[in-house]
Amino acid sequence: MVITMSEKEGVIIFRLSGRIISPGIKEISETVEEALTASSSSLRFVFDFKKVTQIDSFGLGALMKIHSDIHPRQGKIAVVNVNKHVKNLIVTARLITVFENFESEDDAIAALSKKS
Repeated sequence: MVITMSEKEGVIIFRLSGRIISPGIKEISETVEEALTASSSSLRFVFDFKKVTQIDSFGLGALMKIHSDIHPRQGKIAVVNVNKHVKNLIVTARLITVFENFESEDDAIAALSKKS
């Protein structure tokens, strides 16, 4: 798994690539923690799943932990480019109401920026 990070309009974008499964989960947590430490003001994250080939329950658990860490501080998470497999897993796990899903990165950034 590869994670690249950028920032646009105060929203931190994580572009995920590869398989988000048990062995690589620590990398997601560490990358998000670094982003939180570096930018204490921004608690608005977009996770781009365009290049994700697989995700398992551990991957969803990592996203839920991120959500539970930032939600009490009015943080928001959006997801974009979610493929059918990932969307089915999110729906099955009943997390569809937790992660806001957008068609494009620009739509997600616009929506999260309005909520600041």
